[in-house]
Amino acid sequence: MTETRRSQVRLSKPLPSHLLKTFEAYLPHVLGVTGPEFEPLVKQATERFDAYVQAIPPHENAREQLFLLLKVAFVQGTFLGFGVPPWHQSTRARERFVHRLYRSDDKPLDKVLDAIDGLLKVHVRDLAKSLREMMSLAFYSNPNADAAITGYTRIWDRTYPQRPDVVGLHKLKQPAVFDPVEVASVHYAGHPYEASRLFADDGRPKVAIIGSGAGGAVMAAKLAEQKRFDVAVFESGPWIKPNQYPLDTFVGMSQLFESGLLTLSENLDIHLLRGRLVGGGTVMTSGLSVRLRPETLDAWCSTSGELSIGIDRAELDAAFDAVRARQTMGRMRDIPDELYTDVSHLLGVGSSKVGGWDLERDDAWNNVQMRVGQSGGRPHQNGDYCFGCGLCNYGCHFGHKLSMDLTYIPDAQKAGARIHQNLPVQRLEGRMRDGAMHVTHLVVGREGEHRVAVDHVVVSAGAVGSPALLLRSAEHDGEWNALQPFRDEHIGTGLGFNYGSGVVARWPTPFAKPGHLGFQIKYIATKHGDPTYDITIPGGTMQTRYVLENAFVPPGLLSNVVPGVGSGHLQWMRDYAKLAMCASTIGSPQTGTITADRVVRYQLNASEMDLNRRALASVARLYFGAGAAEVGFAGVRESPASDRHTPLGEGLRLRADATGSSGKRFADMSEDELIEELKPVLADPEHIMLSSAHPQGGLRMSKAPHDGAVDPDFRLRGASNVSIVDGSVFPSTIVVNPQWTIAALALVAAERVARNIG
Repeated sequence: MTETRRSQVRLSKPLPSHLLKTFEAYLPHVLGVTGPEFEPLVKQATERFDAYVQAIPPHENAREQLFLLLKVAFVQGTFLGFGVPPWHQSTRARERFVHRLYRSDDKPLDKVLDAIDGLLKVHVRDLAKSLREMMSLAFYSNPNADAAITGYTRIWDRTYPQRPDVVGLHKLKQPAVFDPVEVASVHYAGHPYEASRLFADDGRPKVAIIGSGAGGAVMAAKLAEQKRFDVAVFESGPWIKPNQYPLDTFVGMSQLFESGLLTLSENLDIHLLRGRLVGGGTVMTSGLSVRLRPETLDAWCSTSGELSIGIDRAELDAAFDAVRARQTMGRMRDIPDELYTDVSHLLGVGSSKVGGWDLERDDAWNNVQMRVGQSGGRPHQNGDYCFGCGLCNYGCHFGHKLSMDLTYIPDAQKAGARIHQNLPVQRLEGRMRDGAMHVTHLVVGREGEHRVAVDHVVVSAGAVGSPALLLRSAEHDGEWNALQPFRDEHIGTGLGFNYGSGVVARWPTPFAKPGHLGFQIKYIATKHGDPTYDITIPGGTMQTRYVLENAFVPPGLLSNVVPGVGSGHLQWMRDYAKLAMCASTIGSPQTGTITADRVVRYQLNASEMDLNRRALASVARLYFGAGAAEVGFAGVRESPASDRHTPLGEGLRLRADATGSSGKRFADMSEDELIEELKPVLADPEHIMLSSAHPQGGLRMSKAPHDGAVDPDFRLRGASNVSIVDGSVFPSTIVVNPQWTIAALALVAAERVARNIG
């Protein structure tokens, strides 16, 4: 990178030295890496964390959240150390603090600590989860931790003898400590902008598309193809080509995810993963796409009812088929066996033993290149098709996954659309005309604000970003509040998720082909009959479902799924080659809200925790059926007291041969019996790691005028030239991966929006 380019990069402020020293002092005890042989790795982890914090764009304010969490840890640690700062405390004192923090469960001292932390809105158990997350990511994403602990094989150390086309991987080797300026430089590509070149300005109606994920990319391609519109896409994140996708987990977090992947709901109960780059969240998927379930499609396409969106089912079905064709999707069952690992089959093995599960209930497809020549010969690819490296969640470095940045975005650009990276839209400006809001300008930019004239706006910034944009616009201009959706409180309300938690299981011996050496997902498991479960919502109940997905991730990410702290956590990571992982996915009620500054508020209730425990018990039972020696749950809670084989720090795990409160072995228990064992130790959301990459709602679509913010033509009600096309329009959560549904809705929307502009 040139000195001129380096000088353009703005970094977040480094954390104060006393907070970094707190991080370094407690990390060995949180992760169990206390021996002298680990000292260089602990030092590198601290340096990596420092670089990561600086590399997150300053305007996203993620540094302030990290500052707060470490400040609380420093204050608590010093308080419990009788005024001695953490780095000057004895080894025993630091261990005592860590054990105290992770055994926390409403004991008298917790109430004192929570009273201190309450001013900062940090619960002691949330602090414990967040600290372990930061420390384990920094430590285990370091390639030098592989030989010392996990045995993980990085991509540059692999060979594929059956694939002579896969060559030169050794050139991809990454350093242990990275340069934050180099990493952050992607956020300044395309700067500075010339306002006069954002559109072609050739007399055609200027259509601004805000966001480039599954909704925005399809809209851009289809509107640009008509040649009647001057289309420009505004994306708040960078445009990264496949061979630039990072191979370092920490680097990927800062480059690809909003707020460096550390976006949390306000009370820290749910970890939110939101892509911030050209292609949006489609870039970070495992390549899996799932068609909207028939019963959901029936409800949405009904002629009446609270979920009716006023779209004909045949039209939406045709859109699903068209997206499948363009994305070159293939059925999951057609993935070659050699791309799967030993871990891939375990849900199937467990199901054959315990029964009661349907592994092909959902219409699941992949959009990963599976055949030679299918790629069209893109020069950045290493080999012509997927070779099962298991690195999908940070973008396919080899161009084998057909995310939106490799399909509809190039289609849009070829048709004349202009794609603008790193150019967020702050708000919409307009005026009331004939009783409706007519948007005339976008206000864009991060450091300075620039007004850009437009004729039509398509908002596709996601279920959090789109409502927040409208709320910011209303904060600046009160006339927005006269619109019906604002009056009816449909803006930024009705937010839900596909959320869930990870489960990891340990087998007695290593797998011949461990989970990281192949394709990530084989099954979406659904109970026979696809039963529904009641969840309490304000004013009544709703019914929802859950599914299970097997998956596997690199050590940096898996370190947050394995349970425990200290030596217990270390032993799980030493057994990396013996582990399998599965995630539960629950369709939540849409009871969340979003603020103008993108803060998500969502509170899980008791019935949701009941369903989370049921989903986790389902995974445990399947894995025990497949021969697991023990099953661990993501989080920092300890095991049931009846499991006396579990030492302090092992975390919440169930050993197959251990006995529960009834005297029965965990491996022999029914699902309901396992749920009873989990009740006292998974009592509330602070006990487990819950996450979601699939927020849905916030600007719900409805056929009836007063039931939602968006009408069946995808227009924001009360606005003459604003369309909403993304997951925010979902009138309910859908349980399965939503990207295919969003893209199909966008195909339907393109024709209607084009009509509206005309």
